[in-house]
Amino acid sequence: MRETNPLYGISAAIMRGILKLGVNFGYRPKIVYENKAVKKYIKKHPVIFTPNHGNYKDGPVIYFKFPRCALMIAKDWYEHKGIRWVTYSKDAIPLDRTGLDTGWLRSAVSMIKDGKNVLIFPEGHTTDDGEIDKFKAGFIMLSVMTGAPVVPMYIDGEFHPFLGKRLKIYVGDLENLTEEGKSLNSDYMEKECNRFRNILIEMKENYSTK
Repeated sequence: MRETNPLYGISAAIMRGILKLGVNFGYRPKIVYENKAVKKYIKKHPVIFTPNHGNYKDGPVIYFKFPRCALMIAKDWYEHKGIRWVTYSKDAIPLDRTGLDTGWLRSAVSMIKDGKNVLIFPEGHTTDDGEIDKFKAGFIMLSVMTGAPVVPMYIDGEFHPFLGKRLKIYVGDLENLTEEGKSLNSDYMEKECNRFRNILIEMKENYSTK
């Protein structure tokens, strides 16, 4: 298999380097922290990133800009040869969006226990109209099972590559799940999904016009 060839891993690492340069020079992402303590925290402790998802670029940008970040990838995307090549030997978690797949959760729990940050797009898909759709409960399940705090992010999709407006990523504060009724029952997860969605909507209102 190609994966057993040492050149496969080397070429994947080179491509990741090229893509990282492309992200830095093309999008010139600016990261803005609401609380500077969060920047220090995520360097030493695992968290669950929950950004909005307006474009396919969101995952690669966060993946390359934040330390120890494991990227959740839709299985239908992950099965593309190019995606598997670029993420070879790195932390990527395929997720089956059409079935009752729980393998991703076991992998994500393992990543958190290993000190990795896990990136989940709670909407489960991109939204072309800029609105923030309903959240799916996967990140709630992961936080309940690991105790890792959630860090909301708002990605301002308005930017112009290379010489124009920079892409901005606004990083919210550390958010823990509410203790009252904390469990994996559907009512609790729906309530928490709505709470975190409202946090992200508020961040959008605060930052999208700046």
